[in-house]
Amino acid sequence: MQGIKTELDLLPKTLAIECLLKRIPPSHKQREYLENQLHRATAGIRGEGKMVKKFKEFSYEGNYLPVWDLNMKLGEWAVQIDGLLLTERCAIVMDSKNVSGEIHYDPLNEEYYRKTMPDGEILTLENPMFQLKKHIHFIRKWFRLHNINLPVTGLIVYTANSCVFHTKPSDALVCKTYQMNQYLYQILRDNPLTAVSRPLMDIGKLIAANQVPFKLSPLSEFYKIDLRDVKTGVYCNKCCSHGMRRIKKSWICAACGNKDAAADRLAVQEYFSLIDRELTNRKFREFSGIVEPAAVWRILAKYDLEVTGERKTRVYKIKNS
Repeated sequence: MQGIKTELDLLPKTLAIECLLKRIPPSHKQREYLENQLHRATAGIRGEGKMVKKFKEFSYEGNYLPVWDLNMKLGEWAVQIDGLLLTERCAIVMDSKNVSGEIHYDPLNEEYYRKTMPDGEILTLENPMFQLKKHIHFIRKWFRLHNINLPVTGLIVYTANSCVFHTKPSDALVCKTYQMNQYLYQILRDNPLTAVSRPLMDIGKLIAANQVPFKLSPLSEFYKIDLRDVKTGVYCNKCCSHGMRRIKKSWICAACGNKDAAADRLAVQEYFSLIDRELTNRKFREFSGIVEPAAVWRILAKYDLEVTGERKTRVYKIKNS
């Protein structure tokens, strides 16, 4: 009788980048760029969290429904939206920006630029209004396709505590985290009640049913890392080496002696997230250092993976990846 298999997902992007950084040499030409990508991704998650936390103080007498972290597609057009507030007056797209320093706006070029503190370095930034307008246009089109009668507007929320606005467009809905709810109240006051075609809860369920997983290529491919530069081996969560060895049904670190029976879970996730979306017995032996094919078959059989092919040509994939 076969036991219950363990579900397996790709690693979150930030954790995947951290794992890749641990597997490339300190002097690798992409290290600085990857560290910057990790910082940006971590800052973005932190910013979204601040926005969600502030919204808990939102108090409104009318019906409303917040929807967070949307991943949606229309044909080949895919978007990631931080938040969408559904009300009977309008839908409000909420985009968070975790940018620190002194923020200035150049109306001639429609560009933002930043003076970092304390050195005063000037860095040109993307105008967040263009992304917000793209997201608003997407939601309007999606609403039309689903016969939802609801106006759509938007708000940009800068979440960094050290962000200081020196100038910003007079007509743009741009605020800091502590101002967010007041801006939302103002938007709702400025929009009349709408004859919404269906209950907000039904719209929320429809949005949830139309979420699509955000697909990112394996990071070595996405960031153009030569696989010869990626260290193999199973990671030790105690001494941070990649020297875990399979002994009977457990893993023991050759460097520090740490035992971890579940070390193969991260190794399998790392392979799918960093190396390739398809895994074979031979490929995992090369990646993990396991010699015996039968040991790899037993490991991979524990996980609820999509499997094709016969035993010697078997290919494993993460479901819905």
